[in-house]
Amino acid sequence: MSQTPRAADDVLSQVLDSFRLRGSVGAHLAVRAPWGYAIPQSRDVGLLAVMRGRARFELEAPEPEALELASGDVVALPTGAAFVIRDAPGTPAVPISQTGACSGVEIATAEPQTELLLLHCELSGGCENPVRAALPRIIHCPGSDGRAARWLEPTVRLLALETAMPHAGRNTVLNRLAEVTFVELIRAWLDRQPAECGGWFRAMTDPQLAKALAAFHAEPGHAWTIASLAARAGMSRSAFAARFKALLGVTPLDYVTSWRVQQAKALIEAGRTPLKQVVASLGYVSEAAFRTAFKRRTGKTPGAYRAAARHGAA
Repeated sequence: MSQTPRAADDVLSQVLDSFRLRGSVGAHLAVRAPWGYAIPQSRDVGLLAVMRGRARFELEAPEPEALELASGDVVALPTGAAFVIRDAPGTPAVPISQTGACSGVEIATAEPQTELLLLHCELSGGCENPVRAALPRIIHCPGSDGRAARWLEPTVRLLALETAMPHAGRNTVLNRLAEVTFVELIRAWLDRQPAECGGWFRAMTDPQLAKALAAFHAEPGHAWTIASLAARAGMSRSAFAARFKALLGVTPLDYVTSWRVQQAKALIEAGRTPLKQVVASLGYVSEAAFRTAFKRRTGKTPGAYRAAARHGAA
């Protein structure tokens, strides 16, 4: 697959920064058989790292899937799907909430055989976030994968070291490592995709479309047109529009509008930016025009969306 890593990295970084990627520690499990835990559906991206031993991973309905995980394996759940982890098929799984689990909880048994770390990555916009929407519901990167060995083994080792040592700032380091792990898993997944696959990530690595996407994401409030985006891509308007639609499934201007609304949702969720500044930063000529576009895409007014976000219902 032909790629332009610099352009792709720029767009991905711009997107993750604008959607406030934030990692956090969920739970540290050091257990001895028999054991089993059920992890509920989450609004966040779920991450599971096997630091020692083996575990059976089971993704729940509607499309059940099971994986046998070994030391060094890492799994991401971009949709936050519910799952079960246990030592072997058939071992009862206790809802992890019944263990008193909360952020950073540690569950330890004597002479543990298996050690796992549950992590989370938050991206504003929930499951409608375009990054999450473009990813499969599960990404599995085995520790034995030679292509990922350069980053996977040292990252898992760092996770294990930080978890084992109660140094000052441990949670901050683990949170940042969760973010790094998620980004690296996206890269590993993208590297495995065939050249003919479509979608947002494929467009990100397209030598010409990536230039236009990088320009737009750097200045989403600019008065972008098909002509100006095509010029950034070094293509004619018709060729640019056709290739954009073929890969992303939407027209360039539909993408611009959708992205601006998603960015507005992120700013509104953060709760620190007055609506007038949101409107100005995204290039709308008036609050009325912004409100119309926002409600058409979300079904809510900006005020109603802000209220829902405060109650965790956005």
